[in-house]
Amino acid sequence: MSPPLQPITPQRQRSYREFLDKLNQEYELEIPAPQDWSPIARGSNKSVLLEISEGLRSLFWGHRPILDRILADFEEWIAGNQPRTKQQWNFVKWQFEQQPQALSKTDRDQRVDHLFLLIRSELYLLKNKPLVSNNRALKNPREASIGHSPKKRRISNGDDDEFHTAPNSPAKGHQPVTPDLRQLEISEQSERSFNQLGNRSQTPAPTFLERLRASETVPHNERRYDALRPAMDAVDTSFSIVTSSSLVASHSERLEESFATDITEPMDFQSTYADSVVDMFIEQEMSMNADMPAPDEQTNSMQEHLVTQLLQYGPFSVDQPLPARIALRSRYELERIAQAWNVPLDQMLKNSRVCTDHETFWKWVQHHSLRGDRPMPEKSPRRAWDAAVDDFKTGRHSEVVVLTGELDWCAKNEPGIFKLRLNPLKPERTCRFHRRFGSDRFLTVTIPAAARPPEHLRLNDQPSVLRQSIASWLTRNDHYCLGRTWRAFFVEEVKSKKKVKAEPRFRVEFFAVDGADFLRRSLASLAPPNQASERHTPMSLSDLLEWHMPSAANHNQKSCMLFQRISLGLSKIWTSVVVPPTRVINLLDVRRPGQPVMNDGCALVSRNLARRICEQLGINGDIPSAFQGRIAGAKGLWMVDSERSKHGAFSKDGGDGIWIEISDSQLKIKPHPVDWKGFVDEEKLTFEVVNWSKPLHPVDLNIQLLGILEFGGHVKEYVAKLTHDGVWALYHDFAHVLQTNDAVHCRNLLQKLRPSSEDGPTKARRMEQWNISDAEYIIRLTEAGFKPQSFRPLRRRLRKYLEYLLEQHVEELHIQVPLSTYAYCIADPYGVLQSDEVHFGLSTNWRDPNNEFLDNMVTGRDVLVGRLPAHVPSDIQRRKAVWKNELRHFKDVIVFPTTGDVPLAHMLSGGDYDGDTPWICWDPTIVEAFHNSDLPDGDCPPQQYGLTEHSVPMAQLPTTADFLQSVFEFNLTMSSLGKCTIEHEKVSYDESIDSPNAKELACLLSQLVDGRKGGVHLSELAWQKYRNKISPKKRLPPAYRLPLRKPKTSNIVDYLKFEIAMSERDAILKQLNDTFPEDEGLDDRDEDLIRPWQGAITAAGNSEPNNRDLSNALSKMEQCIKRIFDQWVNSFTNPNETETFSPKSREVISRLASFPPPEGSHWLICLWRNRPDEWQRLLGSYLYQHHPHSTLPFHAFGEALCQLKASSQSSRSIIHDVLVTYRVNQKMVARLTARETLAEPEAIEEDADEYEGAEAIESLISSQGLEAHDGFDDGISVE
Repeated sequence: MSPPLQPITPQRQRSYREFLDKLNQEYELEIPAPQDWSPIARGSNKSVLLEISEGLRSLFWGHRPILDRILADFEEWIAGNQPRTKQQWNFVKWQFEQQPQALSKTDRDQRVDHLFLLIRSELYLLKNKPLVSNNRALKNPREASIGHSPKKRRISNGDDDEFHTAPNSPAKGHQPVTPDLRQLEISEQSERSFNQLGNRSQTPAPTFLERLRASETVPHNERRYDALRPAMDAVDTSFSIVTSSSLVASHSERLEESFATDITEPMDFQSTYADSVVDMFIEQEMSMNADMPAPDEQTNSMQEHLVTQLLQYGPFSVDQPLPARIALRSRYELERIAQAWNVPLDQMLKNSRVCTDHETFWKWVQHHSLRGDRPMPEKSPRRAWDAAVDDFKTGRHSEVVVLTGELDWCAKNEPGIFKLRLNPLKPERTCRFHRRFGSDRFLTVTIPAAARPPEHLRLNDQPSVLRQSIASWLTRNDHYCLGRTWRAFFVEEVKSKKKVKAEPRFRVEFFAVDGADFLRRSLASLAPPNQASERHTPMSLSDLLEWHMPSAANHNQKSCMLFQRISLGLSKIWTSVVVPPTRVINLLDVRRPGQPVMNDGCALVSRNLARRICEQLGINGDIPSAFQGRIAGAKGLWMVDSERSKHGAFSKDGGDGIWIEISDSQLKIKPHPVDWKGFVDEEKLTFEVVNWSKPLHPVDLNIQLLGILEFGGHVKEYVAKLTHDGVWALYHDFAHVLQTNDAVHCRNLLQKLRPSSEDGPTKARRMEQWNISDAEYIIRLTEAGFKPQSFRPLRRRLRKYLEYLLEQHVEELHIQVPLSTYAYCIADPYGVLQSDEVHFGLSTNWRDPNNEFLDNMVTGRDVLVGRLPAHVPSDIQRRKAVWKNELRHFKDVIVFPTTGDVPLAHMLSGGDYDGDTPWICWDPTIVEAFHNSDLPDGDCPPQQYGLTEHSVPMAQLPTTADFLQSVFEFNLTMSSLGKCTIEHEKVSYDESIDSPNAKELACLLSQLVDGRKGGVHLSELAWQKYRNKISPKKRLPPAYRLPLRKPKTSNIVDYLKFEIAMSERDAILKQLNDTFPEDEGLDDRDEDLIRPWQGAITAAGNSEPNNRDLSNALSKMEQCIKRIFDQWVNSFTNPNETETFSPKSREVISRLASFPPPEGSHWLICLWRNRPDEWQRLLGSYLYQHHPHSTLPFHAFGEALCQLKASSQSSRSIIHDVLVTYRVNQKMVARLTARETLAEPEAIEEDADEYEGAEAIESLISSQGLEAHDGFDDGISVE
């Protein structure tokens, strides 16, 4: 027996923290360090976990032998009461080692209870006073515990009586658990793991005390966790998670310097535990440590305080009190409603039952006793509600219901930092994680950028502390919501698609590891597939990451790169065909020694497999030439091979010809499928489709390309002509619609202006909310039969939409080049193209309005290819377009060569072939004037800009929590791309796109583009220093961004905007006012819409004198609606802006839509009470009759009014799911509008743009240039 230890003087302030963290790591106890609790949590309401921490602390410093005895007893009790260990691969030591089975919440609670009783008994013997407060902890430790994770815990069945004398036994014994025989089965993988161990030494793993003692004998700068480990107990650096309540505490390896920095433990110099025996030991420790140096004490104290706030008052701090028997969708909606009304959640269901019907549920909510005058929250769509059961899948292909929410900053007078707001349930395309484990097991939450907090949370002296605190809180703690326990595992900056400047936000993904509605834990670490929402089994976050990215095969990757690979499991995709590993071919990258990969990101797929993919996705017609997708650990673009394949062996002897190549550059997560052995999860081998090649169409010229085109060849006057022609063509289209006053022409115009760019579900959701979009509003009214000129509300919307499009032409210079498009680029798989050649074929004849090009093959001429973002002159290249017979089956994609020294895709701003869509132009006037520029001379070293690398080898991160915290801290920083792009634009404007400063900035941008993957960061200090070097004086934005600045006519963008677009816009608006006055038909009413109200008035006048039910009902309805309408008018701060809805205006719409029919005996009243659609038509008719110029009638009763109008003509109803498949047919438009017979002139052809679900690629690409400028550069740190 070792000699007793004397009270020791601490050598380092963090030693107790290290001890506590090791104890938490070993037994998953979640005991907090005392400093992690604010004074609010102390005093008379001490928690069990905090009392344990204080007791351990006093014993650690003053009575080590007693502490040793407690730990030995505790470990002996653990050995007899906890489940056996499992085998887990350690990718650092390349061997299997024993890891404790992940604990259930009940097991952890039992451990905490037992340790509490052990400490209480020893302290009683020590000072004749047990560790007990005046709360209920002793009678029921679990009930009083608020712990580091303040969730609701199960109350133990037995009560522990308070001891007034020393107890005979330190704790109650626990009955041994009889194992379930089904749990004793060993999986194939586990059996293989045991076999691989062979005759390895079976030395038992050292106890926690032995490891602790070993670490104490090592010098501080060499000490690490679990220092004494035999071969079977190596350091675990696979995905194993350690839950710790300490926010800075004991993360012995930090991001900087391989996570090896000392963090001083801040001391609390006045204990509030006057009634505890630990007081004298705490005071002794404080007096010994008071004079010790604390370099990071202030930072750590601030960080601990912030995490304490997040843990105590955070949005995930309290578990939901609703019983688990209530379905998840109902718990979700009740949580949303309680948040919106700010009422206790446990009061929502008092004396009530949850309805399963969507309409009944929301009627119950509308009349809830707690509602008062609070507005109704936004309803989840009925389709989402109906599907949010079992597997949460909708009836549509690859669509599931998802759970989402938003965190917002708390106000200054609110406790805490964040508050949660759940969004309505919504259908969304699925992803690999959702498909395998269930979409209800994932929660997506957006949070505001830590670099931009409100004033009361801003730490100007240490801007990174808040970000680091949020990262620690997210990754090192359980989060409780909806009756489930969640763990954060991924974060990324949200890329807003909106053109307006918005506050930056980050998207955080959570995984449910446990829940009140989960089944009890099974022996298997991986949850079985296809589990229903109410039958999930607990599963750790480590197992999720291990399933997705096996640590043994990916241990040599760096942390930031591996973290980005998690996104492969979150990509929104369409599922298609499962490809067995035997049909996968390992394709070596095409490269010469010392040269870059020439086919980076693309490979071949067999035509038969492509045909099956089309069958799964419902793609009719020709097989697309390329699919962008994911399979296993690979992502990229797969080209469909020709019928005469080089892999013909798969088709011989009756083979089905199914195969797919996966190249080395496509493989992001190892191992390669050809190396997989044993059981294979088919979800990993499902070919997931992100997109595919489709027929192409003309696109607008992006503003970033204009400067390069002008630099490479003077095209300003020609582009000015295109600008003039495009603006006036737009006006003539609108004028033609108004002149003809024809709904068919109007609908055809909207299809031309708004090409179908969404998938079916997205388009269907857009149709359900048609009245908030100008384009959809116009489409819906024309489909109902309203005339664009005669019906003033439609004419006003058309005018508003035209003004919007004209403004877009001015601000964003929408200049359409008829002979240009965007298309996927692929690498020549057969090596037939020369280095200066490209092959570009089309699936249909190109429709050129000028009739200069009517072919389906661009050949025998030069073309320009460019890629966005474009920052240097060489980002546009001129090449020869040729025709190659071997490539004839590739349509609607452009084939780049694999010969030469540098891939053509790489020349275009560092692109590759995994889905890039370059701009292609074959307009002879633009092409012939352009001359290529040389590529930039090498890369500038990162040190030149002050760039730092935050990615570290995975071997340096001991646990999953360390891994996630380090990458979260980095990925929660705001991207510097925006501000660097803005500065590059300023430099190029003031100097030249080819100036040394502009090219140097472009090099910086190229390094920041993939900064998240490489862990490259440009700090605010480094950016300010570098910017002062290239721009000693602050530069103004270009005149086309800052109208107050004098334009430079020599600049092509200024010239086009101020000299051409603005003047033509003003001329068009003047002609529009002259030709179609806005006030024309001001007093007109649509007879079909006022008919129901006029009929009701007539019926009331014809009623019997002694029956005034109808008259009274109509009079009362008028009075109520008048009051509601007044509220609508007052809900807008600016009377002229009645399209921007406030919560009050949405509440008005909701009140009107739910306005009940009257009581009475009149037959019309009976009709309204039994026919809700007729009642809605009456309300809409009344509103339109009395307020025809207001938008309220169509916002509240738009669908009813459209149905009323359509019913006055020959019509039929169509559901949205069918309607989304329809497109306007140009032939039929010509027939109807020209009133032609079936004899059709042959000159009219089928619409070249007629295809299912076509992607308007140019709408995505053309916005990238503006999005790049949407950066913040207001001097606030990005940290």
